Amino acid sequence: MNLEEGVRLARYTTLGTGGPAAAFARPETVDELRELLAYARARELPVAVVGLGSNLLVSDDGFDGLVLKLAGVLAHAEARGELLVAGGGAPNAVALHRARAAGLGGFEFACAIPGTAGGGVWMNAGAYGGDWASVLDRALVVDAEDARWRSRDELGLRYRSSGLLPGEVVAQVEFRLAPRSPDDIKALIAELQARRKAAQPTNKRTYGSVFKNPEHDLTAGRMLEACGLRGFRIGGAVISPRHANFIENAGEARSEDAIALMAEARRRAWEQYGVELEHEVVFLGDLELPAVPR
Repeated sequence: MNLEEGVRLARYTTLGTGGPAAAFARPETVDELRELLAYARARELPVAVVGLGSNLLVSDDGFDGLVLKLAGVLAHAEARGELLVAGGGAPNAVALHRARAAGLGGFEFACAIPGTAGGGVWMNAGAYGGDWASVLDRALVVDAEDARWRSRDELGLRYRSSGLLPGEVVAQVEFRLAPRSPDDIKALIAELQARRKAAQPTNKRTYGSVFKNPEHDLTAGRMLEACGLRGFRIGGAVISPRHANFIENAGEARSEDAIALMAEARRRAWEQYGVELEHEVVFLGDLELPAVPR
């Protein structure tokens, strides 16, 4: 069991902020993963998995627990018949490439999600009308005691969330896809990527969508745009001038800057629309949004 101490997490997040992890490891097999989870449980250490570092905001003070980055077979992807089998740490781009090469369609929407197969299960990731729940067959979930396959229903997938609990890690995912021409898959991916590039700050350091879309006529981005927040800056972080539901690292940003922007966005959305926005980004460490002033 190879553990590192004091690994700065900013280098593992897409926003580029965050302090050190008390412990850091790169398990390559299910057995190694279970051993590390048992180690953490015995020492009452919280556990977090960092995939590609998107959808993650880490405290500037770091995380007093064990951070895992899945590697080896846990980050491998391959097609088996009409199944796309991906390790929890497999990048979506790699998994999608394997699906296209095998002529399997239905996973094209994942080209707009810069994360991993396992991270997608945790939040039921989705884009452009598709989500994990629509294609996932089952997932291998590991904790300190065992590893068990769970069906889509057992995972409790719902809008941008799941029923997974702290200390549980998705080690492998099976997606059930359908035969499709690789050329058709390639064309759809190109179309979706062009739409994403036109609407989102894909060339900036962000952690992805900040807030979940509320039950309202307006999306979170449209709502925050109407609140005049495009380009609003605090410290080294700025609400994207291109899409108001993204926060960019404009240079030397800190996580506390992002939290301050999120707090201001929630305040304005509440005052103007009576909507209390719920954050989609996952907090790691001692981070908390202040209550919306009422």
